[in-house]
Amino acid sequence: MFHAKKYNTSENGFSFIELLLVVAIVAIIAASSAPFISRFLRQNELEVATDKTVSVIRKAQSYAMSGKDNDIWGFCYTDENIRLYRNNCTSPVYSEDFDLSKITVSGLTDISFSGDAGKRGEPSSEAVIIIENDAGTNSVSINYAGGISLNQ
Repeated sequence: MFHAKKYNTSENGFSFIELLLVVAIVAIIAASSAPFISRFLRQNELEVATDKTVSVIRKAQSYAMSGKDNDIWGFCYTDENIRLYRNNCTSPVYSEDFDLSKITVSGLTDISFSGDAGKRGEPSSEAVIIIENDAGTNSVSINYAGGISLNQ
């Protein structure tokens, strides 16, 4: 006996129109969320730079208080970097540079911890460090006693 094969006349899959519709919806969602993602990234850069600045201050202060290498420890802002240094900022014996190129920093030149005052955690001078980008402004203050306050 012969059986005739039946072919399925309905085709499985997506039509070109359905595919274009999905691509268009995804493109609209991506385009509308781009400003929010961009703002989030700029805010994140500001927070990271502020945290990095506080971390460098604390590290210099800690090294001086513990008498690490029996030398001066400090931090400065140079060439879009915040620098943790040993001895002096311009020609340090040891330094760690942290990139802050997407951030504007003002109010920070060179602050060190040395001698008996450094061993107590007292800096060479007070400072208010302003850290900003187009997402906002943060400030880090260090007083003569070595206390650090953060205003976001």
